[in-house]
Amino acid sequence: MAGPGRGVDESEGAISSVSERSLFANVPHAEPLPASLPASHPATQPLSPDRSAPIPAPQPGPVIRFRRQLSHLSPSGIRNSVASAAGLELDRGVAFLLVPVFLACGVIVYFSLTVEPDFPQPIAVVVLTALCAAVTRSWRKTHLCFMAALLCALGVLAAKVETWRAGTQMLGSEIQTQLTGRVVRLDQMANGRIRLTIDVMSTARPTLRYAPGRVRVSARKIPAEMTAGSVATGYVRLLPPTGPVRPDSYDFSFDSYFAGIGASGFFLGNPKIVVSEDAPFAARLSSSIEKARENIADHIRDSIGGAEGEIAAALMVGVRAGIPEEINESMRRTGIYHIISISGLHMALVAGTIMGLLRGAFALFPDFSSRRPVKK
Repeated sequence: MAGPGRGVDESEGAISSVSERSLFANVPHAEPLPASLPASHPATQPLSPDRSAPIPAPQPGPVIRFRRQLSHLSPSGIRNSVASAAGLELDRGVAFLLVPVFLACGVIVYFSLTVEPDFPQPIAVVVLTALCAAVTRSWRKTHLCFMAALLCALGVLAAKVETWRAGTQMLGSEIQTQLTGRVVRLDQMANGRIRLTIDVMSTARPTLRYAPGRVRVSARKIPAEMTAGSVATGYVRLLPPTGPVRPDSYDFSFDSYFAGIGASGFFLGNPKIVVSEDAPFAARLSSSIEKARENIADHIRDSIGGAEGEIAAALMVGVRAGIPEEINESMRRTGIYHIISISGLHMALVAGTIMGLLRGAFALFPDFSSRRPVKK
């Protein structure tokens, strides 16, 4: 049964009965859905496999590339490159790695000076640049420039302090004298001679007014019982440390100054052992360490032998005097002599030992180790 329709005008009171079927009688029927999608237009063709990738832009010619590279060498290009690199380092948070670079620049500036500056001069520069860096903290670029200048000034001051701390008394001219001193180190050289590093205790015939504190002399033969810590005496010929062989070449006196060696030379005869009083604690400790190094080096030489044994001893305990000169020259030419001179093995052993000790110490405090990245 059809109910009353919904299109009734109740305001006029007319109530009529309307069939709901009649309301939808004249509505056209919906078109049936297609069984499948229409075929694509024949003009629209899919891309062929060889045209799936975008066509690359033509590469610039060599002249254009050369001009682009040349533009980086202009003052503006260099400034932009430096600014971009500095901004990248700051964003990464690793700009502090440049601290040793600027310190090294200051050290280079100090050792490039033709005159020796007094202490007030580098100190004044450090104070001035520190004040400027503190005042310009609101201007980032200016502040960074003053910070770089401050680090360079600190490098100059550090080099000055190290030069003052070394304070090695250098021999002024060639001389022969009776030398008595405590043996610090013994090195067996490749030519069969023995090189001794001696802390000077006294000189005689003539007595040197400004005697160097430490000398390095060689001898043809030494007593069998002479070791590090023994007091030796003998007549020696002393020479000032040699400078560079050619202009701007390696300066041997520079290395000798910071190593504390004030003179070098050789014994005119065989040195003798002098019975002396007990050495200071520092000298006894140093001689004990040196004796241990000598024993290890002798054991390595006896086990391996030859030039290979000398190289192994140099790598393990730093005893380099026994390496033949032709092998030294070959390693210098091939660029691997730094393995012997600096000894990366020594650095690795020291670093590994320190890291192991620190991690072991941190392991004693579990609460601290659980909250901190002690492995780093």
